[in-house]
Amino acid sequence: MSKKYQIFLACGLVAATTRLFAASDYVQLQQQVISNDSILKSLQQSQHAYAINQKYAGRLNNPTFNLELDNLGNSDLKDLDGPTTMIGLSQDIPLNNKRALRRQLAGFQGNNNQFEALKRQAELKADFRVCMSNWYAASKRVEIYSTESKMNARQAHVLNEKLKFGRVIPSDVQLSSALSSESKLRYQNEVKKVQFQKNLCSKFISVLPDQAIEVPLSINFADKVSLSEQEALLKTQLAKTQYELAKKEAVPDITLGLGVRNYQETNDQVFLVSTSIPLSVFNRNKGSIALAQAEQVHAETRSILVNRNSKIELENKSIEVSNLIDSIKNYDQSILPATKESLRIAEMGYQAGKISLLEFNTIKQIWLDKHLARFDLWLALQNQIAEVERNYVTNLDQE
Repeated sequence: MSKKYQIFLACGLVAATTRLFAASDYVQLQQQVISNDSILKSLQQSQHAYAINQKYAGRLNNPTFNLELDNLGNSDLKDLDGPTTMIGLSQDIPLNNKRALRRQLAGFQGNNNQFEALKRQAELKADFRVCMSNWYAASKRVEIYSTESKMNARQAHVLNEKLKFGRVIPSDVQLSSALSSESKLRYQNEVKKVQFQKNLCSKFISVLPDQAIEVPLSINFADKVSLSEQEALLKTQLAKTQYELAKKEAVPDITLGLGVRNYQETNDQVFLVSTSIPLSVFNRNKGSIALAQAEQVHAETRSILVNRNSKIELENKSIEVSNLIDSIKNYDQSILPATKESLRIAEMGYQAGKISLLEFNTIKQIWLDKHLARFDLWLALQNQIAEVERNYVTNLDQE
């Protein structure tokens, strides 16, 4: 049950890796989970729509068609001017670089969609790791309970044989038989849990290996950026652009018009040019500017806080991972070999009549507890790695 570990921590901590073939199998399964996820596919496909939206966000509004008919049916003015017809177009013209800022705002919608896709990918990695780790841990507990069950069955058989010759008391035989039945039931239940965990993992991918594979323990704390930092950064950039646009909108847009008027009595035509400019007398957009500025200050303050807390949390995660790795090493190198040897000696001592059944069962229980605790630590370590995968990404992940 011993394992080989390798350091992959930028801060000098130790992270564990499994055999290369197992890690390769797990990476391939993980890639299939990501490529087959329908939600992630939907987010990726919708990115094209956001690109189109950004393309049209900065364009001019559609022009307005104008048609005027004058002096129709007015007998008093017919002889003076006669009927006239005017046809023209008018166009709103944004000033002060507003179109570029509006395109930029539309671009943030696409950036948010990309962020959601990255977040979904991180969630898939973390959830799949937890599921596969639970499956593997359950399969290892089956091996432990199988060993215990065989040991108890062997013990019960030996005591039954000794009882025939009156070398043991009946209560020891009854206790041993009860413990054997209990351990057998525990083993059978754990076998069912293995299938239960495998069924849970099939939610991620339909085709799974026949047997659980060991999930690699590799983790790199270098160049990690939290998703919370990225989200706060996006909100800060959005608030900044909204503030800039609010200031630009204090300068009103103008409307230009071109047209032609036709005098039906004389068939004369004149060309018309018009313009309209709103006067910023009562409203210079100060309310929107104040709100946008407050939102920018809030976003910047929150971004600073999130960045600081994310770095602290990542450092604490590295400490927790390091502690768990050290504990697992201690189990593999010291505790488990010691309990195995202690159990071997205790079994021989009981068979030789040097220790009681109670003492032997106590040592056997210690052996069982320590082997189960070892995989509890392994599972806790996998959960810590999954939390890092869920909340932090690297530049490579973002690409």
